[in-house]
Amino acid sequence: MKTFPSARTLLVQLSVFVCLPFAVHAIEGGAPAFPNGGEDFHVAAMPPPGWYGLLYSSRYHADFLADDAGNSAVPSFGLTVNALTPRIDWVKPASVLGADRWGTLFILPVLDLDLALAPAPGVSLTQRRRALGDLTIGNGLHWTFQNFDMINSVDLVIPLGSYDSTRLVNPGQNRWVVRLNHIGTWRPAPAWDVSYRLHTDFNFRNSATGYESGQTAYLNVAVGWSPQRATTLGIAGYSLRQLTDDRQAGRSVGPTGNRVRVDGLGPCVKHVLPNHVMLVAKYFHEFNARNRPKGGHAWLYVAVPLGAPSK
Repeated sequence: MKTFPSARTLLVQLSVFVCLPFAVHAIEGGAPAFPNGGEDFHVAAMPPPGWYGLLYSSRYHADFLADDAGNSAVPSFGLTVNALTPRIDWVKPASVLGADRWGTLFILPVLDLDLALAPAPGVSLTQRRRALGDLTIGNGLHWTFQNFDMINSVDLVIPLGSYDSTRLVNPGQNRWVVRLNHIGTWRPAPAWDVSYRLHTDFNFRNSATGYESGQTAYLNVAVGWSPQRATTLGIAGYSLRQLTDDRQAGRSVGPTGNRVRVDGLGPCVKHVLPNHVMLVAKYFHEFNARNRPKGGHAWLYVAVPLGAPSK
């Protein structure tokens, strides 16, 4: 006989799906603090010193909640997350360990979460919440080589977003996160770009629930071709894996630690206008999900210089 999660378990597991621009089951709420698919082409090509503004718009929809074996965890599930995420980048000259630039970023999303699920036959739960998510502050160093750019950075996610442990969905995650990032862009030929982002998240305990989400590793890869200088076409993908068990009251959660995993793949296009404004559109289809939703993620964002770059 198939069993279903308790109402309390669902409240913990479905508390949030996405946080940022950039984020429902394992890790608490099923969502890492970094949004899947947030990166694409030329990701390590840090711009010249100056101030830059980015505005991300993304929409995620999932109608499948995967259990630990990849099967449906509930009879009915529907989650839609709309995110509008402003980001400010401040790039400065640097001369540390051979690096040439130092970048600081600030990211604060506005999230609209809409959840409807049936945890058991005849039982329906719905909730919608729109509010600010958590704040991300990051600092990183950039290195320029002959045909390779590299960034190593540290991000801190500060739990400022709206959160209540009794809700089904929360824009905030109520946990601190420290993220270590390694980012690279390789140009094997003038018209080709191979970019990647590799990071790991160290999640701290949620003080409201006592839940300790496990450590996660994330890889984002994009391969692009530029038919002309201003336009890049290609494919991007991501892979998220949870490395350590979720824990509560000092014990692992569930028989396998409630570990999350998911992969995504899809097309991406980037275009730079004559005034240096950059436009990006992309879509990811998810697969191989465990202990989290599986769906589709659409992105549209714009990057704008906030004044002339410094010389």
